[in-house]
Amino acid sequence: MNGKSALTQAQRHHHVDSVTMSGVICSWWENEEQPVPVKTEPSADSGAIAPSSASSVGDGSKLSPVYSMDVQSEALWGLTGMESGNINLVTIRHEEGKCHHVLRNHTAPVSVLQITPQETGVISGSWDKSVLEWDLNTGSVVRSYGGHSSQISSTSFRPIYKTTCSNNDGDTDTDKSTTDKDTSTTSNTDQPSSSSSQVFEEKDDNIFLTTSFDGQCFIWDRREPESAVRKLGLPDKTPPWCLSACWSADGSKVYMGRRNGQVDEWDYAAQKLIRSFRMPANSGPVSCVASMPNGKHIICASNDNVRLWNTELESSFNIYPEGAERPAKTSNTIPFTILPGHHGGCISHILIDPTCRYMITTSGNRGWDGVSTNACLFYDIASIV
Repeated sequence: MNGKSALTQAQRHHHVDSVTMSGVICSWWENEEQPVPVKTEPSADSGAIAPSSASSVGDGSKLSPVYSMDVQSEALWGLTGMESGNINLVTIRHEEGKCHHVLRNHTAPVSVLQITPQETGVISGSWDKSVLEWDLNTGSVVRSYGGHSSQISSTSFRPIYKTTCSNNDGDTDTDKSTTDKDTSTTSNTDQPSSSSSQVFEEKDDNIFLTTSFDGQCFIWDRREPESAVRKLGLPDKTPPWCLSACWSADGSKVYMGRRNGQVDEWDYAAQKLIRSFRMPANSGPVSCVASMPNGKHIICASNDNVRLWNTELESSFNIYPEGAERPAKTSNTIPFTILPGHHGGCISHILIDPTCRYMITTSGNRGWDGVSTNACLFYDIASIV
């Protein structure tokens, strides 16, 4: 991604003028289905090893689309979701693509994979409507999260983003940049990090959300039983559809993309709909949302464009539920900026670097309308002071 290779004229034809450079592929491997190991047992006649009744299922040469993927923080290993419902654990930095273990439990394609913040487990979601928690040390399922009535579309752990800290007496909050003298008696491990990249990267290991195609969003706490799940329902006049949801930078809100071209903003603590952001007419469904580390902007991807939305700006694009308190004044300023690059297709994923220096977006339409929308674009993020 840091190379200097330029796109050819034919390649640039499908993109905006600002897209001029191309990435360089470093390595690749085929995503193969792994056969079930054959159990052997001694033969009663000669003592030789003979195959048991549990014979091999599947063909190792069968290739599978990559339905989902997640990579360890140092890119030592990764997980890929298979069409059969299996999850392959492969090495990446060394012996690229070599499968070392297969997690078998799902009965349909694995659409969601999210490694836990401690990187000792993984949360998986599938088209079989199940959400499973795996222990990567043993390769076994440690918990199942039920309740969804449709295939799982996304999952995300709640971020921990502390911009303030209390003094020794705990009376007032002070900005973390001014606490060097006031908290001199506090150990360094108890203070929030002064590096914004480290703070933004920190996640809550216990709380995460899952969404499904029928529009449901469940918030789980791994310390509580399944009956204690928090459910964010469908607002009035909202079609049952949700492909993506994300947390705000401080973990206090949840943003959900909808089929009707809106992004719903929910209060995590009160489990209440705050407002909705309405995309311009004919924008299409919102297929992916992501929050920026500044706690002010979110990325909204719909069929026509990718937008950088200012959530602090009150405008006519904001829709409030009935009975909710509305602002006294609204601005005529457009609350979003269009990020050039994509032009149609479904934005399947948005990745924002923890240091907030670049953003990666992927899109495609499975070849239904050609391959011009099949692209992975890299954006430089420039801070504005």
